Amino acid sequence: MITCTVPSCSNPTAGGTVCGLCLGRVRAELVEVAELVDDLDDQVARLTRTGPRVGSRPAEVGLPYNLGAAEVRDDLRNTLSTWVRELWETHGPRRAVPTGENGPNGEALVDAVLDPLGLDDTVPDMAAWLRRHPSWVEYHPAGGELVDEVADTVERVRRAVDLPPARVYCGPCPDCGTDLYARPERAVVACRECGTRHDVQALRETLLDAARGTLATAAELARALPRLLGRDLSPNTVRTWAHAGKLAKRAPDNRGRPRYRVGDVIDLALASPARHVTRSGAKSP
Repeated sequence: MITCTVPSCSNPTAGGTVCGLCLGRVRAELVEVAELVDDLDDQVARLTRTGPRVGSRPAEVGLPYNLGAAEVRDDLRNTLSTWVRELWETHGPRRAVPTGENGPNGEALVDAVLDPLGLDDTVPDMAAWLRRHPSWVEYHPAGGELVDEVADTVERVRRAVDLPPARVYCGPCPDCGTDLYARPERAVVACRECGTRHDVQALRETLLDAARGTLATAAELARALPRLLGRDLSPNTVRTWAHAGKLAKRAPDNRGRPRYRVGDVIDLALASPARHVTRSGAKSP
């Protein structure tokens, strides 16, 4: 039996790499993100007022440009364009073009040339294009990774639009095991169950040190590390580092997806100029 390659799914498929349920989910998310992109643009331009008000004025006066939302928008466009290009290069039509040379038997040699895609790189156009090619997603070797990354990116768009209070995951409470979450600017976190207070930096360093030697895919890293690092990290960023030779690919997982050493990714993320997430969705230096 062939099972779905989406990490969070184990349903059987019809012979491809993605099951019908996950295909339906990603198509719904592509519809949603095309509708949310205008709200995301408003957040980038800070046209949307958020946060509590004091009297007739906002409690905080934000920057005229929301760096956090801008990074989410860039990652969204990069994620969609990456997968549009990957699907087109895998499944797109090719035509025979003479090379001008002849083979040993005298026959004219030809190359199979991929036709131009001719698609605008706007989020609505790319999302609509992906929705029109479900079978290309279903039978692509990395279809599960596509579904997983689109879902992760759309969730980040939802958070950027809604701007919920950001918290950093600090691991389980050493005393009672309850998961601890602290605001980025707080040095101490109190457990909501046992009331014990803990040093945030010490907890996060323990988590990061424990994870350094493990291997994970780009999608898994993008889900887990932002909570530990207190900063955004997209699957596309991890792959870009690998393509640039900054990050070594390690042994693939059982589905053939490249994995990376968590410690290497942590070091690159901490050395990069990316900014930390704040409550307003902007990035602090």
